[in-house]
Amino acid sequence: MPHIIIEYSQDSFSLSTPKKLVEGAFEAVKATGLFKADNIKVRAHPVMDYRLGLPNSGFIHVMCRIHSGKTDVQKLLLSQSVLVSLQSGLSEAVVITVEVVEMDEMSYSKKVISM
Repeated sequence: MPHIIIEYSQDSFSLSTPKKLVEGAFEAVKATGLFKADNIKVRAHPVMDYRLGLPNSGFIHVMCRIHSGKTDVQKLLLSQSVLVSLQSGLSEAVVITVEVVEMDEMSYSKKVISM
């Protein structure tokens, strides 16, 4: 934990951008010290069809799914750290949003299978 899920407007970025977004988000989450690096999971999903009220702009939306127990200050640190990391180095016109969502621990299941 956590799961960092990045959605982005596919037509707004170069082919190398998603990897940069993933790496930047991973390093930002790790730097907060809130989670062990081994537990951080980051993935990016391109969105092909979308419409924004802001013309000629793309988007990046990040959902940080975490277990409950973090304080509001810790959640703000997480969202702000990810936001700052993603905005650096971008040359495209984009709207970036980050949200922290607490997962329901009663319905969350996990199994690590190693070969």
